Amino acid sequence: MKNNTKQIQTILFLGALWGICEASIGHLLHFLPYGFSGMFMFPIGFYFMYNAYKQTEKKNAVLWVGIIAASIKFVDLLMPIKSPLSVINPAISIILESLIVFAFVKIYNKKKIFVPSFILGLSWITLFTLTQAFVFKPTIGLYLHPLHEILFFILLNALVSGLLITVYLKKGDIAVLNPGLRKTSYVFPLLTLGIAVIFELVNSLII
Repeated sequence: MKNNTKQIQTILFLGALWGICEASIGHLLHFLPYGFSGMFMFPIGFYFMYNAYKQTEKKNAVLWVGIIAASIKFVDLLMPIKSPLSVINPAISIILESLIVFAFVKIYNKKKIFVPSFILGLSWITLFTLTQAFVFKPTIGLYLHPLHEILFFILLNALVSGLLITVYLKKGDIAVLNPGLRKTSYVFPLLTLGIAVIFELVNSLII
């Protein structure tokens, strides 16, 4: 029971931290030309998801961290100035990231790092672009660019995010985020979750 409690606390905490990064760094990176933010935000999301997997030793933790981070995005639906699609689009991106990383942790064997990391980045940006093009069709998206630009940004995303993930995996033992949560208290994870929600709402009003 104590182990389950610690796992839930870890998932809540890391999902909330990812949400804070999305609500701060993610919002700022969207000022860059379209297609650049994902190459940095995906490795950040990977960091929190892989940390959850390593700390809980549960592959499903990857999915739960993604669900929590995506749920924080959905609070923007409470804002009348936000269109539903502008909220759903980044939330779906987070869910897709978690699905890709979930598949990754199932097959990753640590013998080779860069190639799996590159494929990981390539898989996410390709799936996200296809989802935009054939499912949600937002008014702004990589899929609207000429084909040569789409291919360029997909490969650039895969290369940059793959390199960043490779660096993390090589330094994984050093870069583990262990908050030292108390087994009997949810106060810190829930407080972090509350801060993430506030960050998301405030930044939605400002940016």
